[in-house]
Amino acid sequence: MEKLGVGIIGCGWVAEEYVKAFGKDERSEVRALVSRNRANAERYRDRYDLQCSIETDANIMLDQENVDIAVVCTPHNLHTKYVVAAAEAGKHVIIEKPVALTIEDVRKQQEAVKKNKVKTIVSFVLHWNPLLISIDRLIEQGVFGNIFMVEVDYLHRIWMTPEEKWFASREQSGTAILTGGCHAVDALRWFARSEVEQVCAYQVKTENPLEYPGTISVNVKFKDGKIGRSTTSFDAQMPYRFNIGVYGTEGAVRNDELFAPKLFPGQNDFMKIPCILPDSGDVAHHPFQGEVSHFLDCIIDDKKPFPDLDDAAQTQAVCFAADLSAESGRPVKISELGK
Repeated sequence: MEKLGVGIIGCGWVAEEYVKAFGKDERSEVRALVSRNRANAERYRDRYDLQCSIETDANIMLDQENVDIAVVCTPHNLHTKYVVAAAEAGKHVIIEKPVALTIEDVRKQQEAVKKNKVKTIVSFVLHWNPLLISIDRLIEQGVFGNIFMVEVDYLHRIWMTPEEKWFASREQSGTAILTGGCHAVDALRWFARSEVEQVCAYQVKTENPLEYPGTISVNVKFKDGKIGRSTTSFDAQMPYRFNIGVYGTEGAVRNDELFAPKLFPGQNDFMKIPCILPDSGDVAHHPFQGEVSHFLDCIIDDKKPFPDLDDAAQTQAVCFAADLSAESGRPVKISELGK
């Protein structure tokens, strides 16, 4: 089988994980690296002995006939520019989260993808973490009965000035829930099996030098009647935590602790699920291999990837509604954000 060619736009920290993941799947190879700073691209080419082109202009890479997949892992505010260009060039697209910083930019990406009939996947990479996979399967099996509440938190100490990292900038990075908390919102929607109808949120600004408030607490109402809760915090002096809670009438799970009498009759306390946990903010700990292999499967077998851009747009809408609610001091319906 002819290998699928990959071009990576943006050669920062996350890009290296894509280089490694595509390199380990025999169905693909990295054929182009793009960075405004040529040296950033050259370091990955040399480190992994890649036979690929090095470009400072993404349009040159997108013109390469041997590139089938474009990976967009630039600063957040530049995603739309490159996603649209990649779609128009007929490339399938991997989009780093968050998709975009405005609902208008999300719609622009959706329009370009739909018009050009390319496949997308958005890098909510924890979909391939073993704990989240296990919880998803337990939900699918009906182990928890009627699920009425879901909670997911993203707690990650990020304390740095705009001079140190671009994601301290509101213009480039957005907000706390867009920058990191969108992972939690994605999992919240995934486990609820329902779309969000209304959001109510509060935020606080500490002495953290980030340009935006580093902590936001969000309550949501789902269309099917469930409720949900999510907290994002970059401010707390504590180890990274990605907390998960799924509560049903016949069982519950809190992180890696499971109470499921339907599976284990007579169970009278939580039991541990022994697996790899989502317990590190280091991108090298995240399961990019699972994401990349899933996307290759979907391209080769002509299947719908999950989560694709359309699904991620729903997660983005919840994040936008949460920020609007926190800023305005009122509940916000998703329908207010427009089509």
